[in-house]
Amino acid sequence: MSTRDELSDVGSDALSEDGLDEIELVDEKPLSWFDVSAIGTGEMLFTAGWAWIVFIASSFGIFWSILGFIGGVIVIHTAWWLYREMITAVPEPGSLQSYAREAGVFPLGTSYFVLYAPVYGAFMWLELLIAEQLFALLFPDVPEAVWPYVVLVPVLVLNLMGHQITGKVQSVLVLITLVADVVLAICVIALIANADAWALNWPSPTPITFLGFFTIVGLWLGIMAGIMEVQQVLVDEWRDFRKSRDIGLLSAAWQLWIRQIPLALGVLGSFPIATLLVMPVPTIGVVEEKFGHNPLFFLALFAMLIATYTTLSVYFMGMGKILALYSQQGALPRIIGRYSRRSVPWVAILILAVFALIGAYIGDFTFVSHVLSTWSTTLYFFVALFYLLMKRRKDLDRPLVAKLGTPLAVFLLVVTALIGIAIAAADWAAVATWAALVVVVVLYDMFVVPRTKRGALYRQQLLRQRTSAARL
Repeated sequence: MSTRDELSDVGSDALSEDGLDEIELVDEKPLSWFDVSAIGTGEMLFTAGWAWIVFIASSFGIFWSILGFIGGVIVIHTAWWLYREMITAVPEPGSLQSYAREAGVFPLGTSYFVLYAPVYGAFMWLELLIAEQLFALLFPDVPEAVWPYVVLVPVLVLNLMGHQITGKVQSVLVLITLVADVVLAICVIALIANADAWALNWPSPTPITFLGFFTIVGLWLGIMAGIMEVQQVLVDEWRDFRKSRDIGLLSAAWQLWIRQIPLALGVLGSFPIATLLVMPVPTIGVVEEKFGHNPLFFLALFAMLIATYTTLSVYFMGMGKILALYSQQGALPRIIGRYSRRSVPWVAILILAVFALIGAYIGDFTFVSHVLSTWSTTLYFFVALFYLLMKRRKDLDRPLVAKLGTPLAVFLLVVTALIGIAIAAADWAAVATWAALVVVVVLYDMFVVPRTKRGALYRQQLLRQRTSAARL
């Protein structure tokens, strides 16, 4: 028997010990390209994003906020072009971890892969803060401590039913929010927005420097990054690989922007920035300020609550699988990698639910937003780096051949490096916090995991070079 066969046999035994052989097949439809798109849109459809946009405009004005948004759009499209090539060469749920393995920097990719979970958990912290205030508008006499559980428990139950079921529900909910937000945008622009507020909020309150522009782009990336990442973790559940890769991934971003930008511009043109800043959810606040609790107010409230639920749902769906995968690699306790009979990493999901509840007690919006912007910027820096390192590989049966791939990767490296420098100049503590997290995970994966029995076994299997994309 060969060494590889022996490793496979041992690996099979390890999987059996984890209880993975108890999974029963569930007769559910795989994810269509629209499901893939909806999962990405739902991931960044978080209601706190509106307060984030107002925060950007309060510092830089509408004009420079629009330019920063365009810069973010360019970064996202460049990253998609590189992603589609890498996932074609390595079509497996490992996502960044798999690309980094092929690039020869496995621990670095692992750090960003694993840190998806706390990163999106931090987004959920912001989301739960907003959700509390949304429910308080409807039921002011109910204690606020109840609302995080009202938000989390239904989503938790839905995700324990299976990823495919969750994905289908997600598609419906995202479609509802898109329609509701388009209607809301038309009403806000037609009935509330006015030329005086628009003119007042248009210029930047402070001069914009060279690095200042890249700070704006970085802040926008904080609510754009993630739009294409979670779906790649679920690649083994895609029904049509090519449509999901070429249409599903990128259309997630366009769904988000169609929902986000017209309504954001209407909100920013409704009241002075100082007034908008004190509104927990500006999309609801401008309607309430103008009309009180009329039907348009309840439409806005309904749309924002659904957005909160969709964001939490994708958090459980994607991040649960990431924690389970890392557990199966021997890096986390065995129990975290256990799956239910419906192919759901139920222990990991429960851990994520507890982590998300911390959001009820976190209130430093500015610091969290800067940390998340640092994550998103460095994420795309390393996506470009992984691409260039994979491009050097001459032994792949399916090499990277994307047109203009190399110059686009270099462009992305330069732009994201400038954004990182700009954010560091604005908030060095946030950048240092994120850098420390990455270093800790990299060192743990390099020096601790390989010295454990299960970790050594998985590393032997995982780090073997994969030279075929035959499953395509």
